[in-house]
Amino acid sequence: METEGINPLTQQLIIQASMSPDASRASANGQSAPAGSVDEPAHTENDILWSASEGQVANAGVFALTLLTFWLVLPVVYALYRYLRTANHRYTLTNQRLIEETGIFVKNVEAVELYRVKDLSVSGTLAQTIFGRGRIIVVSTDTSSPTLLINAVASPRAVSSLVRDAVERCRSARGVRAFDF
Repeated sequence: METEGINPLTQQLIIQASMSPDASRASANGQSAPAGSVDEPAHTENDILWSASEGQVANAGVFALTLLTFWLVLPVVYALYRYLRTANHRYTLTNQRLIEETGIFVKNVEAVELYRVKDLSVSGTLAQTIFGRGRIIVVSTDTSSPTLLINAVASPRAVSSLVRDAVERCRSARGVRAFDF
């Protein structure tokens, strides 16, 4: 499994998702997998298809304002906070999930199952377009986060196409069809 540059929390999420339900519960409790359990589920999650961080171009306005008011302490502190927040905002696409990691000190991991994705759209600001970046809006049937914004990523059309292909492969592997009501 390719895990270079991946947060240990995300690695644990990927490993647990690839285990059978019995083995997953056992490892969460610190026990070994029960005898007779199979560690290979029907749909394994072991391929990281794409991983990227949110681009600093999202903070261009904040950085420009900080340069104009650098003698004040507050804008510099805020720009440093925005830099760290953006640097620690990571997106990972596996063959089963789209995972978003956020947080500087306290990490928050949000995962959207690919078979739940309904729609993808690509847009961007002027600054993002100039630097070859953009945002991808993922709409899903997930109840906790129905809309996921992948912001300031390089080559947004190519990434959108990669996500769309992964969604189709995941749906066909699971035998899931999308219906609009």
